[in-house]
Amino acid sequence: MLSDREYMYAGPDSGSWFRFGDSVVKPLIWANLLVFLLTGAGGNERALQLVLLHPYLIQKMEYWRLVTYMFAHGGFLHILFNMWGLYLFGRPLERLIGLRRFAVLYFVSGIIGGLVWLLANWNGGHVLADAHGNVLRISGGLIGASGAVFGVMMAAAIAYPNQVVVLLFPPIPMRLKMFVAAFALVEVLMALNEGQGEIAHIAHLGGIVGGILCMLRAKLPDGSRYSLLTVIREWRRRWRMAAAHRRLEQELKVEGGPGPDPMDVASEVDRILDKIGEHGLESLSPTERRTLEHARQHFRERR
Repeated sequence: MLSDREYMYAGPDSGSWFRFGDSVVKPLIWANLLVFLLTGAGGNERALQLVLLHPYLIQKMEYWRLVTYMFAHGGFLHILFNMWGLYLFGRPLERLIGLRRFAVLYFVSGIIGGLVWLLANWNGGHVLADAHGNVLRISGGLIGASGAVFGVMMAAAIAYPNQVVVLLFPPIPMRLKMFVAAFALVEVLMALNEGQGEIAHIAHLGGIVGGILCMLRAKLPDGSRYSLLTVIREWRRRWRMAAAHRRLEQELKVEGGPGPDPMDVASEVDRILDKIGEHGLESLSPTERRTLEHARQHFRERR
């Protein structure tokens, strides 16, 4: 199970579910459960109209709905999966980045998710109002903590990118960064084909963006700080190394020559690869080229 993984174990809980001083996640879950009960488990439409997000109501300057919509849910499975994800990814994360930063992450992700949904649905939905503009019936609104939870998931993937998790269905192990990337890809595809369905995929994508923004300069487990610029530079370095490796293979087809014992050159290979990433393939000497070729041949033989 996903919850069996080391990442998901954040140590013993210091206190019960009724003590909130050590957690933001726990009061958030209780607040969601309370609103769920007050709205008749998501079945009381008149109660939901008091908290849902809708373009018509935002045009009436009811901006507080950008927050309240996050606490309402349309059914048991809706709130179950959202609260399960919030606890699973949120508890370890809030201990890493701190309660205040986690609270900002949660609400900013949810608000950005709501704003993105509003932009995409500004002329959508149906409203029945009386002569004074009071809403009698409304449809097509947004409810749910999914945008905020997707932001938390994205932040967890940034903090623990290589942590291995196991899907429930099917039970496939994968790194957390790939797990969230797969979710994000599905959300993009679903958002591109989104009609008037019940799931607001575009809001989920907004939450992911919020998670990325809130993790900028956040302290990571290894003591470093997350930076989009650092990530872009790392991607560029890896791309250059891969391109240099392909060019090197082509050039060594005609150069040949013996190389040193592969068992003694592991650190030398790392140094050469770093040199390629920083200065390009042209900076290598003939000896360094032969060393890389020898290591490549040794690796292929072991496969």
